[in-house]
Amino acid sequence: MGGEGAMMQAIHSLRNNSRKKSREAFSHITGKTDKESKGIKVEPISEVRLQEIRDKLRKERKLLFRKRLIVSLLIITGVIGIMIYAII
Repeated sequence: MGGEGAMMQAIHSLRNNSRKKSREAFSHITGKTDKESKGIKVEPISEVRLQEIRDKLRKERKLLFRKRLIVSLLIITGVIGIMIYAII
């Protein structure tokens, strides 16, 4: 019968949502935050270091864009070359 998998997923989703309410990891959602929790420690970082990270990410994205552009152009050129060869 159709839809059985969808119903099973809905049941699991509801079950997991009810479990989520009792877990401490989601205490910020329910508003019951624990000030003594040993969760993720966030250390302050200087603006200079943040700018270095941003610049590094920009360089990496630019390099990745160039690589993708070159590969795309090679593929397009190859496809056009094959089409021209097939026509002649």
